[in-house]
Amino acid sequence: MKAFKEGLLAVLFLTGLFAAPAAPAQTLGFYGRVNHWTESRAELAKELRLMQRYGVDGYMIEMAGWAESAGWNDEEAFRHIEKEYRYLLRQCRRRGLWLFVSIVNDNMGLGKYGDPGIPLEAVEEQAARLARIIAEGGPDNVLVQPVAEVRTAAGARFEAFCKETLRGFRLVHNGRWGFPLSRPEGFFARAVHPPHADFPVPVDAFVISDHGQFIPQLTRDGSLSGDADSEKVTAWLRKMQRQGVPVAGYYAFQRKTADPEALRVIGTVCHPR
Repeated sequence: MKAFKEGLLAVLFLTGLFAAPAAPAQTLGFYGRVNHWTESRAELAKELRLMQRYGVDGYMIEMAGWAESAGWNDEEAFRHIEKEYRYLLRQCRRRGLWLFVSIVNDNMGLGKYGDPGIPLEAVEEQAARLARIIAEGGPDNVLVQPVAEVRTAAGARFEAFCKETLRGFRLVHNGRWGFPLSRPEGFFARAVHPPHADFPVPVDAFVISDHGQFIPQLTRDGSLSGDADSEKVTAWLRKMQRQGVPVAGYYAFQRKTADPEALRVIGTVCHPR
């Protein structure tokens, strides 16, 4: 387990862009305004500055957006995604941050959270275009989760496509509706989405708070878009540290603005000064 965590950090420093720390962190803290990351360059820039200030390790995105933010059949939206992805990638590299990219969500089409009802199988060509945009940007500092919560044949096909298209990238598996039992061959890591803070999680997995029951448990007002509850987020992150998971990711699901308190807490807990 120690070797896995050290390896996670080592791949970043192998780029030669950043100096390695004296000792690896026990748990890396990630954050992402995942579904609305393309909507305001000002908010995104604010988040990146705060991440660097507080010591947050990585930014998470749903590349295509999801639910009410999805724009699958909009050419202008795709061009905007490409432009913002290149901006975010440059900024993360400049600031020494990981970029965790979830390309598609296999729950799309189910109609939840304002989802427009388009299943993945109807937009596999567009999804492939997103994968190629990532390929063009290169693998340094990038973690790619081809499919969040794999549940369909289309999801499995797209994962296989990304294994070929994104050779040389660090790929993350999130199968079995978000709680895979193992890390398949060809994947760097697996991610799990627990329903609450006390749910047993595998210690080798990235633990992401991407669950409709869990997200409100970490906000002050109990909503899917509220400000982070400092005490609850702190308690969860410390629990993840005690268990020794390599990454804990705070999933700001429906937020359209930065959450400075979430960023402060993640940095403070994961990298106390």
